[in-house]
Amino acid sequence: MKLNYKKISASSAATAFVLVGLALSLQAADLSDQDKQFLTAYGKAHDALVADDLASVKKAAVDLGPDGADLSKSKSLDEARVAFGKLSDQAVKLAAGQSGYYVAHCPMKNKDWVQTSTTIANPYGGKEMISCGEIKK
Repeated sequence: MKLNYKKISASSAATAFVLVGLALSLQAADLSDQDKQFLTAYGKAHDALVADDLASVKKAAVDLGPDGADLSKSKSLDEARVAFGKLSDQAVKLAAGQSGYYVAHCPMKNKDWVQTSTTIANPYGGKEMISCGEIKK
């Protein structure tokens, strides 16, 4: 068996160095204080929905500021869950690659959410579907 060795040119090495640097820079950036506050308030809304507690959902919505406007106006748990679904899109993006956050998915509702535990707590079905879902990331 004959091995074929090639010399790496300086330009190839430089290209490899740039690519490694780019890959490292694409890792999750640290969350800003505002992002952390959003995820904390989002987590409170998540917990309230899991418990089927509309009053607590509305309280958590206030902590979300303008992002929580639709959630705070919800007249039912169903409306709150629709509004929460929109917030989940933002939470999933923020939590991507961050330690301590897990993206979960409910196959029955085809919805994602973020939680801080690996034990499934589905906010979309409340107490009826609390364990429906799986950790995606």
